[in-house]
Amino acid sequence: MKNYADRYEEFTSATVKLAERIHNANKDKNLETKYTLPEITLVLRNIYKDPIFHEKFVSSKMSENKWSSGFCGIASVVIYEMYGGDKVWNMMAIRPNEWSHGPVIFLQDKATGINFGTTGEHFYPETIPYEIGTVLDPSRLKTPNKELLKKILMMELSKTNKNP
Repeated sequence: MKNYADRYEEFTSATVKLAERIHNANKDKNLETKYTLPEITLVLRNIYKDPIFHEKFVSSKMSENKWSSGFCGIASVVIYEMYGGDKVWNMMAIRPNEWSHGPVIFLQDKATGINFGTTGEHFYPETIPYEIGTVLDPSRLKTPNKELLKKILMMELSKTNKNP
């Protein structure tokens, strides 16, 4: 049986590959983005593992198997704003009355129909039922730390020196 850290890294790899598919489907659009979706995704996944970061943005101590828990809404909004907005995405939601582990916020790529979120491995062995999600107006989401997360994300992305 794999430990949580191994599953987390496998989920990270799979999520970055999904981000590559979405990026390739949208790269001909004039998105005016500084970083690619795979770059943003990988840095977010690495940020989630920081206990201090987790406590600041999720307002709870990080448990052994919940590194990305609580980030679905803010991460989706930040990706939406940093990578194409409504040219690329539908903001989606699964509400608590629709799934016992809800709410879950995620993105749906308009070009491919791929459902995309950078969180979710903490539900293992259950799989998020993205197919029951419905479109959500991004302006309705309360994300008070959004600008701070974007600032931290941009700082971490700039350290990669891939897109100075």
